[in-house]
Amino acid sequence: MTSRPFGRSTRFKAAVFLALELIAATLTLTAATPTIPTFFARRDYPGLNNSFIQVADTNDDGVPDLIVNGSSFQVLLGNGGGTFRQGPISHPVPGEAPYVVSFAVADLNGDGNADLALVAGGVVVSSGNGNGTFQTGVIYPVNDDIAYLVVGDFNGDGIPDIAVAGASGVWLLTGKGGGAFNAAVLAASLEGPCNIAVADFNEDGKLDLVVTLLVGETGHGFAVLLGNGNGTFQTPQTFTAVPRPIAVAVGSLTKGGPPSIAVNETLSSDVYLYFGNGKGSFSGPKQVSLPSGYNEGLLIGDVNGDGLPDLISDSGYVAYGEGGGSFTKPVSYPVDSAYETSNAVLADLANNGNTDIVTGGYDAISVLLNVGKGFIEDGIWTSVTGGAGCGAAADFNGDGKPDLAVNNANGISILLGTGEYLTPFTAGTPISLAAAGCLVSGDINGDGIPDLLVPVNGTVVAYLGSAGGTFTLTSTTPTPSGGYLAVGDFNHDGKLDFATSGNLIALGNGDGTFQSPTDIVANPPSGGFSGVAVGDINNDGWADMVLTSGQDANTTVLLNNQQGGFTQVATNFGPFSGEPILTDLNQDGNLDLVLSQSGLLYLDPAVYGASVYLGNGTGSFTFTQTVGAQTQNPTLNLVADINGDGIPDICELFSDTLEIYLGEGGATYATPFGIGTGPAPGSILVEDLHGQSAKAHIPDIVAPDTSGGVMVLFNLTK
Repeated sequence: MTSRPFGRSTRFKAAVFLALELIAATLTLTAATPTIPTFFARRDYPGLNNSFIQVADTNDDGVPDLIVNGSSFQVLLGNGGGTFRQGPISHPVPGEAPYVVSFAVADLNGDGNADLALVAGGVVVSSGNGNGTFQTGVIYPVNDDIAYLVVGDFNGDGIPDIAVAGASGVWLLTGKGGGAFNAAVLAASLEGPCNIAVADFNEDGKLDLVVTLLVGETGHGFAVLLGNGNGTFQTPQTFTAVPRPIAVAVGSLTKGGPPSIAVNETLSSDVYLYFGNGKGSFSGPKQVSLPSGYNEGLLIGDVNGDGLPDLISDSGYVAYGEGGGSFTKPVSYPVDSAYETSNAVLADLANNGNTDIVTGGYDAISVLLNVGKGFIEDGIWTSVTGGAGCGAAADFNGDGKPDLAVNNANGISILLGTGEYLTPFTAGTPISLAAAGCLVSGDINGDGIPDLLVPVNGTVVAYLGSAGGTFTLTSTTPTPSGGYLAVGDFNHDGKLDFATSGNLIALGNGDGTFQSPTDIVANPPSGGFSGVAVGDINNDGWADMVLTSGQDANTTVLLNNQQGGFTQVATNFGPFSGEPILTDLNQDGNLDLVLSQSGLLYLDPAVYGASVYLGNGTGSFTFTQTVGAQTQNPTLNLVADINGDGIPDICELFSDTLEIYLGEGGATYATPFGIGTGPAPGSILVEDLHGQSAKAHIPDIVAPDTSGGVMVLFNLTK
């Protein structure tokens, strides 16, 4: 499969560059306080525990909204331009709410408002109020195990009806008008209908149905039911070539062609295409590869605006149409799918004529905005053979453009910055090194050129950098306890030293070699330390240290005693302390501490997120708040001024969604917003990669990704 379509053609690059310029120009008109940064990246909306989504204008303002089914129905109101804000919550299912399997949106009562038809123990019909809320619905029992439904006028009376797939067949609830429906009747007896879609396959003006047939472990294809236009259907046509069918999509598979059918298979990436002839018959199947998430989201639509239908899956893969029913290899646009995805929707979210993609994941809803000319806004990907784990940023070749070093299965990849949007990196000379760990950068020999320190199998390996961006192995220092690295001048001799979370410190000789490591503390926690950060905590000009131990719920603050050792400060930190970050959050000149909080979620979910401890400049810290307590653990934290207002912001990575909490001053933070990274980020950091003025202080976000590359989320804030 193809990772993404960058670099395909000069015409394509020109289109992308134009789209980026248009977005950047638009942002100059939308300044706010604090400035909300905009990234060339997908938008994520986490924390909704979504199980199904739909798109509709729920508040009659002409802007599409997102309707999210979780423990209740949450509406995310559209702002225009394809972004959303939190809207009202409704409880459309009466009584003790059963699990809502799926739902459809339509004007069921003719008042012009979006209403809901839900599968929840039966069919529930809920009227919309036109303000983003929905009324408590009416339940219509169905004596069957039902899953999915569609809305359409199946009996030709001009009133919407509801067709629903159940274990024993297709049920029909005909509309009586005013949002009321007749009792469900079995319109077609079939074994194992699961998913359902509606189209006019024989183009006679009467709606037809297609249902997947899933029986036991194997299933047996799908069935087409041609409608008679009076609420009844002809004898089903069955197609048995698709094993374990699950999702079905309908639409033209050729340019301007008649309605056709696409069905995907459970537990595989196979999609079976059946081409309609406009008379109710089909040819096929033709198989196409299209990876999907939970296998229930399959769509047909024109994503790149070339007039040819494309195939889209709920996991963000697109197979672009080439004409004549042929499709490209799938292109991946990563979406949040840490646990599973529920379904996907195509919609013009910005009312600009482009088809956008919305996917529903349990952790987050992902919105892939289409900026036109076939380009979807999801970040810029640079492939790295062997993946990319931890990153170290510096100008390795001295050209004034930030570079990046990442560890992977093959060693260290050196990516040299170009200052260009579409190709932010070019490959430098790699370092072959088995089992390379999370590396750090610093000038360890004092020549003004960044060097690298890399932990490897109980050692720390030093590589001295050259002016051309290449590196030479200089020394190997034994560190048998392993751990993460941090650098600092601990003995105040002007030469960089290193410390490890394995409770070791090694003094530098200033030439790329180090003295034998010694213990940092005499009695480390029984589980050892897990994180390390270095900074001048008490403002005496000497490097101090913070060590954390997630296993023992312990944080140790060590002040440099200026005599070759450290003095431990009595502290009172919360439980489950993880990754430490030392930074001045409230701009009082004293270093503060941000701790990644994690642990036993169901025992104490309030501790999840980034806990902020303000420093007093003497070595003591006072707890202020936990930013971003969520239903899921943050895996990584980052503190940086993301929007260029001079106030540090906090970023938290949840799986592959990055939540950004903008600083408002005084270590207070605004309501977060989410953007997406690549599918498997290993670390997050910031660099100015696209040539903005250094005075702007508006960094891009860089996410090395273990799946095989580096994702750059360009910061377009003005």
